[in-house]
Amino acid sequence: MSFAEYITAGWALCAIPGGTKGPTTKGWHTNPVPLDAADGLASAGILHALSGTCALDVDHLELARPWLAERGVDLDALLDADNAVQIVSGRAGRAKLLYRMKRPLRTFRPSGSGLELRCATSEGLSVQDVLPPSIHPDTGKPYEWGGGLLGDWRSLPTIPANLLSVWRDLEPDIKADNIVTKSVDLVRLRKAAFKHNPDCEYDEWLKVGMQLHDGSDGDAAGFAIWCDWSRKVKRIPYPGDVALKSHWLSFESGVGKHVASGESLVGELPADPEDFDVIGEVVNTPDESMSAKRKAAAERVVERFVFLVFNEEYFDTERNALVGDKAIRHMMTPYMPYANKKLKDPTVILMESPKKDIVEALAFHPGEKALFEFNGKRFANTFFAPSIPEPLEPMKDEREKIEWLFNRIDDTEYREWLRQLYAHMVQHPSIKIRTAPLIWSKTEGNGKSTIAHTIPQLLAGFDYYIGVNQSALNSDFNDYLIGKWVVALTEFRGGTRGERASISKKVEEWIADDMLQLTIKNGRGCSVPNHLVVTASTNSDDAAQIDGNNRKWGVHHLSAPPMTEAEKAWVFEGFIRTPRARAVLRHYFLNVPITTFSPNADAIRTKDRQEMIDSSIAQDYELLVTAFEQRSAPLSRDVVITNDVGEYVRKHCIAKPSNKRIGKMLCAEPFNGEAIRFRVGEGVYRGVVLHNKPRWTSAPGKDLMAHIEGDDVPLAEVDELLL
Repeated sequence: MSFAEYITAGWALCAIPGGTKGPTTKGWHTNPVPLDAADGLASAGILHALSGTCALDVDHLELARPWLAERGVDLDALLDADNAVQIVSGRAGRAKLLYRMKRPLRTFRPSGSGLELRCATSEGLSVQDVLPPSIHPDTGKPYEWGGGLLGDWRSLPTIPANLLSVWRDLEPDIKADNIVTKSVDLVRLRKAAFKHNPDCEYDEWLKVGMQLHDGSDGDAAGFAIWCDWSRKVKRIPYPGDVALKSHWLSFESGVGKHVASGESLVGELPADPEDFDVIGEVVNTPDESMSAKRKAAAERVVERFVFLVFNEEYFDTERNALVGDKAIRHMMTPYMPYANKKLKDPTVILMESPKKDIVEALAFHPGEKALFEFNGKRFANTFFAPSIPEPLEPMKDEREKIEWLFNRIDDTEYREWLRQLYAHMVQHPSIKIRTAPLIWSKTEGNGKSTIAHTIPQLLAGFDYYIGVNQSALNSDFNDYLIGKWVVALTEFRGGTRGERASISKKVEEWIADDMLQLTIKNGRGCSVPNHLVVTASTNSDDAAQIDGNNRKWGVHHLSAPPMTEAEKAWVFEGFIRTPRARAVLRHYFLNVPITTFSPNADAIRTKDRQEMIDSSIAQDYELLVTAFEQRSAPLSRDVVITNDVGEYVRKHCIAKPSNKRIGKMLCAEPFNGEAIRFRVGEGVYRGVVLHNKPRWTSAPGKDLMAHIEGDDVPLAEVDELLL
C-alpha cells in the first residue's frame, strides 16, 4: 500500500520522519502533503480535521471499557462491529478506531478514562494519527489495518451517535477559524424552516431538523431554530429542548446526510429575484434586459408546472406535489412579465400557453422521474426520491434487533421469503411484487404488526404508507390509495364469509394487477399504474377467503409469545423509534441477497396457508347455518333431501362438498337432524328430518315427498277439517 492511495481517496496527510511518531515540518497542521510528493514519504499520518475523520485511541482497555460503559457506550461492541476500521500497532491492551466525522471536535484525554478522542486542537487545527505501513518506533514493525469482516479504510463508518454525544458533552465548541466548513445563511434557513407546518408528520419534522443541522454545521444557532419552530407544535406537547438535543446530536451520524441538506431546505423558499436571474427592484417600466429575464422566468413557469386532466390541478415537478392556483400566484407573480403596466398572472400564462405539459393523472412509480409514461399514457409521479434516506450501516446491536424480530417467525422458509420480499421492494422498487404476506396470531403484542406493518412503513416512508382498516375496505371508494407505496391491512377480516370473499377479491386486484382502479368520492374514477406493496395482519385464521388456486397470499401463523416490557424497550426505544431506524433498515435490506424470490412467482405455500384454505372451504357450513336459522332455502322445509341440499350449496359458494359431507353436517350441531331413507315408487331417497321429528321419522315416503315438494296440507288446515 502506498501513501498516495490515501490522498487519492480524499484524505489529507502529513509527513512523519522515519523512526518517530509525529511530524516536525512547520505548518503541517494546515499544509497537507501534495499527491506528487507522497511516494517519497517514509511515514505519514492522517490529518483528521482536514480529512473529515476522527479516532478513538484506547491506551488502556481495562480503564476505557467501564469509563465508556458509564456513559452509554459499549467499547467491545465498537471493536467487534462488522464495519469497524482499526489501526493496529501490535501493542497489547491498546486499540485505535477510525470514524468519519463531519464537523471537527476538540481532542480530549479525559482523566482516568484510558482513552483519547482525537480530531482537532482547541484552535481547530488537525491532529494526526500514524497510518499503515509506517514503522512503529517502539516495536520496529509496520502499523497494519484491522477491524471487522466488512471494515475498509476506504469506507469508514460514521462515528456512532452515542460516542459522539459523549465527546460533545466534554466540550461541544472549538475555534474553527482554520477549518473550512459550509453553512447556509441562517436568516434564510430560519425563514425556510418556518415555511413548514410544525404539526406535520414525524418523518417531515425530523427531516427539517436534519436540514437545519446540515445547514448550520450542527451549530447551536441551527439547534435554536429547530427548537423555536418545534415549540409551535399544537397537536402534542412540546417535548422539550433536552429531547430535541438527543435527536440533534444523532444527526451527526449521517442520517439523510445527502438528502436532508440545508441547501435543499432553503431551496424550498419561494424564489428570490436572483433565482430567476431578475436583477434589481421591480419597476413599472422595466428596461429591455429586465423584460427579457422576466420572459425567461415565465417560460420557466410553463416548464415547471404540469396540468393534470383528471385532477384538474397543476403538478409542481420540482416538489412532486399538487399545487393550487393561489399558491402558484403567490410564488411566481413577482417575477412575471408586465402587461399594461401590471404583472401578469402566472396561472393565466399557464392556461394560455400551448407549450404547457398535460398528463393524465397522479400516480406512484418509485424509481421514475417526475413525469413518466406507462402503457402509452403519461402520469405525474408522487414519488420524491430525496425523501428516501441514504442507507446507514447497522451497528452490531441494531442488526441483532432486526434479526431478533424476524427470528420470531419460526418457519425458516417463510422468514427468508419475507426478508427477500422486503429486500426486493428496496432493491428493485419499480418492479411490481404480485404476492403479499399475511401474518396472523391471536396473541397480542408478539410482533406481528411490527413485522408486517412497521418495517415496510419505515422502508417506504410515512408519506407513502397507509394502514387500511375494515371500514375502508368495505367502502366503495379507495382514493386513499393515491400516491401510496405500502398498503397495510390492519386486523384484516370481514364479518361474514361473503364479505371476506368480496374483500379478498378487491385486495387481490391491488396485489396482482398492472393498473389500479381508483374510485373517488365525487363519483369520478381513473386507472393508474399499480406499484402497491400489500401486507396484512390479523387475529383470525380465516381472514382471507382463498382456495387452492390462489397464488397471492403468503400466510404464516406467528406463534411467538408476547414481548416483555424489557424486550419492547430494547427493540422500540432502542431502535425502531430512533432517527437511525429508516436508514439502517434500508441498508440492511439493500444487502439481503435475493436468491430465491421472484416478484411474479406464486406466494410461498406453507401449512398455515393450507389451514386458511381449509377454513375458507367451510363456507358451505356458514351458508347452511344461516339457512337453518332463517328457515330459508335450501332448509325451508321440515325434511330435506341430501342431494338437493348438496346441489344448492355447490351452486352458491366456492366449496364443493359431497352429499356425504352435507349429510354429516345436517346431523350434527346446530342442526341435530335425523337421517332417514324412504321410498317413493321405484326411487329410494336419502333425507334428513330437521323439525317435527315425531311426525316425519315414521311417515310414509309419499307424504314425505309431498312435504318436501310443498304439496302437503299444513297441520292447521288438517285440524280445521276435523272440526
